[in-house]
Amino acid sequence: MDKLNNIIQCICLENKNKDVLLYEKPNSYIYESLKFLNITYQYLPQLEELAKLDSDNVLLLLSIDENIINSDDLYRKIGSIILKYPDNFIIINKTNKIDYLDNSLHKSLMSLGFKLNSKINHADIFFFFYTYNIGNYKNSPDWLNSKNWANPELWEK
Repeated sequence: MDKLNNIIQCICLENKNKDVLLYEKPNSYIYESLKFLNITYQYLPQLEELAKLDSDNVLLLLSIDENIINSDDLYRKIGSIILKYPDNFIIINKTNKIDYLDNSLHKSLMSLGFKLNSKINHADIFFFFYTYNIGNYKNSPDWLNSKNWANPELWEK
């Protein structure tokens, strides 16, 4: 549980001034980790309740067990959640398979602009942490900088 607690603690420290919202089955791993770390959070029993909440200054943790989701329905829901929470949205995919590249949820999240930040194994369950932040959605390539062709002073050279 140490690795899981460390990741949760790092996520919360990086977002230390944000209110944590958790969507997960009650008494599950992320819930236990937040409780162990004494991190205050608001529990969401239904995703539909997100529409009623103020989205300012919020870190949304959406913990998903891939065995109980409909990926098409989840894809639509996540797409609409991104519109309301574009700055800090973390999805934690719990699965019993280490091979995530062929996973339909992984493919859907990557197509929506999420980044796979970390993965751990705890109690024979693999946790994949995906983040979405519109501010760093697209990484700039190394060549696109003022030292190379993007510098107008170098255009004549």
